[in-house]
Amino acid sequence: MRLRPAPGTVTAEDREWQARARRLTLDSLHDVRAVAGRWAATIGSLTGLLSLVALVAGPRSADQLPVGWRVVAGLCVLAAIGCAGCATWFAAEAAQGSIGSVLSTYAQVRDLFRKQEAVAVRLLGRAKILVVVAMGALVVAVALTWFVPKESSDYLVIRRGAEVSCVPLKDGLALSLALDAASTVTVAKRCPAR
Repeated sequence: MRLRPAPGTVTAEDREWQARARRLTLDSLHDVRAVAGRWAATIGSLTGLLSLVALVAGPRSADQLPVGWRVVAGLCVLAAIGCAGCATWFAAEAAQGSIGSVLSTYAQVRDLFRKQEAVAVRLLGRAKILVVVAMGALVVAVALTWFVPKESSDYLVIRRGAEVSCVPLKDGLALSLALDAASTVTVAKRCPAR
């Protein structure tokens, strides 16, 4: 295919736009890496937010879940941590690039430049997807601690005449009672009405 000149004369504005197009082409790798660097900082902020939410809604809420749901919530938190870590790695790799050998010809430099640009764009895309997955996994983990019915605990029911006292039994609870002959102690799934 043969190039044909456009009709009319080339103006100063045409030359400026051509120069801008050339700069955009030449600076595209640097621009992608700058965006990736900013995205890496954003991932760091989001990871901090993930850590804060996991700390606040963490083990005390999760230990009240039934065992199966507790495992699911833990796996979601681990997935969030893993995805956030991978996203940070991909964004940093996209921002910093890699060290290669020195190339001497125009064609080699151009080809490597284009290849690195494509790799940086792909890594940045992966980082963004992984952040979305990490946030989703954390939201699911927190939602489980909020909405799954808590594991019912046993109650120690103490009756002394018409008076009823209930003490929830949890793992590792040590209890010492002094009772008289009129009191009874039983373990029940619910605290009876008084």
